[in-house]
This record gives sequence, structure tokens and C-alpha cells, in this order.
Amino acid sequence: MPDILFADAPDGTRLPVIDLTLPAFSVPESPEAIAALEAQALAIERQRNPLMRQAMGLLLRLFGGRSRLVAALTSARRGFLGGIPTYVMKLGPDNLVPPYATEIDRRVVATPIVASMRLRLAQVAALLSEGLAPLLAGNQRPLVILEIAGGPSADALNALIRLEGLGLLAGRRTRVIVYDLDDAGPAFARAMLEALQTGPLAGRDILLEHVAGNWSDHQALGRLAAGAPAGAVLAATSEGGLFEYGSDADIAGVLEALAPHVPLVTGSVTRNDELGRLTRRNGVSGVVPRGLGRFAELIAKTGYRIADSRGAVLSDQVRLTRD
Repeated sequence: MPDILFADAPDGTRLPVIDLTLPAFSVPESPEAIAALEAQALAIERQRNPLMRQAMGLLLRLFGGRSRLVAALTSARRGFLGGIPTYVMKLGPDNLVPPYATEIDRRVVATPIVASMRLRLAQVAALLSEGLAPLLAGNQRPLVILEIAGGPSADALNALIRLEGLGLLAGRRTRVIVYDLDDAGPAFARAMLEALQTGPLAGRDILLEHVAGNWSDHQALGRLAAGAPAGAVLAATSEGGLFEYGSDADIAGVLEALAPHVPLVTGSVTRNDELGRLTRRNGVSGVVPRGLGRFAELIAKTGYRIADSRGAVLSDQVRLTRD
């Protein structure tokens, strides 16, 4: 794997560091490519009758003893997938490494639904970096990115890689605060940052801090934002997190707490369409299928609005700004 950096995860595995600027991690993002991916995913889900779904569940249980990734997916049927397995799903079938490199692992990661997770990551990272770029141009103000339930925080790290490519990190103090109940994901995020600081982020003043917490503690998030250095540029992001799994009250509460300090928020919003309904029938999922319309109504009272959005099969990625 030439040019690919590696980092040690807390479970003892050594995983590739996702750098979306490398060809190995590139994701087709043209409207035609996304439409084809959506059509493929929908065709597969429409073909799954009850008998096929039952057989698939049996196969997952059988392979769970041989595949760490399949075992994590089986457990995720209770609600959500952990940070490290979710990250592994975004590597792509050609970048898997042991113990996530069995034939069944490659087949799972190659499915269009999983491919949409890679696209989701790329879109959130792009929305975040594109929103931050004009705020950072022509100054050296500190930068603080608040990752809400960020886990490995690949969206923030890839946004930083993009900003470095624009020449916007040199001479700037940058902090990534990962607000997450889990320890493993943020620990891996720190290891990935250390690896990136030997490569595309070499020589840059970037620190990553983990703050344990639940997004239901809205005021804790507000205090984190309020505690940023004077004059800092602040942004928050939650790819596959708050806007997909949080309750209406938590989303509104978090945004209201951030509003006095954070002008820019990015994240992913689960769609409420046929494909989503078909995929959710195959197991228990904690996502809330709001769709952009309902989501826009929900956040309106917080002062945020959807400034930009991009679709990726099961979700729409958004950049929120304040009026």
C-alpha cells in the first residue's frame, strides 16, 4: 500500500489511515456515480424477500465467529455500530488488512450500502473544509473543531488535510476536541493524527483531545465551545452521529448551546425514503429517518439553516450556518 500511513487502534490492530486525497481512498462523487450507486442499492434491497432476509441473518451469525467485522455488524443490529468497525467499513475492500480481511469482509465492504458510508465521509469532510476555508483565509486565528460523537474523527482529520492543501494551517494553532462516550475511537483518532503529522500534516500545530460526554448534556457542549481561545474560528461536526441518531430535543438542545459560539456545523441526516425503509426492515436501527425537510424545520428555531447539502444514498450531508 504505497503512500498509505498506518496507525495502531486500541484493540491491537494496525489500520490504514484514511486520506481522501490519495487514489486508494478516492470515492466517485459525480451525480451519475451517486445515482448508479443508489439504483444498485435499491435493486438489491427490493429483491430481498422475507426468506432471503432470514437466510442472510443466519449467514451473518455463522460467519460472526470467523469475521470480526461481521460479528460487529451482528451486534449493531441492536442499534449502532462501534467506532472502529465503522471506520473499517470506510476503508474500502482493497484497503482491508487483517483481522478485517477475510473474503466475507471484502464482500460486505464492497456492497453499495457500505460504499455510501465512504461517500458520506468524503462529503462531510468537503463541506467542513469548504465552510472553514473563507473563515481562515488571510488570518492566523486559532482553529477549534468540535467532533460530536466523533469516534475516530476521520471527517475532521480529512478536512484538515484539505485545509493544509489550501495553505491554511501553516502558523495556525489547531485543536480537535472529540466529545464522545467511547474511549477507543478517540484514542485511534489521536494515533491517526500522529501518523498524519509524519505526512501531509507534518510540522503543523495540531492537537486532539478527548472529552468524555453524551450529547444529551447540551450545556457541556456549550461550555466546551465557550472555552475556546479568544478569537478562535469554531466549527462542529458529527458524521453519522447526532443528526442521525439524536432525538429532536437533543439536536435542538445541542444547536442552541453551540449557537452563541459556533458559526458552522456539519453532519449527516438520514433520509426518509424507500431505500431507507427497506434497509431498516432487516434489523433494529437507531437512526431517525427525518429527511431534509423535517430536519430543516427542526433546526429553524435554533437560528441555524442548511447552507449546503449533498446526497449519498441513505443520507444527506449538510453544512449549517447561522443567519
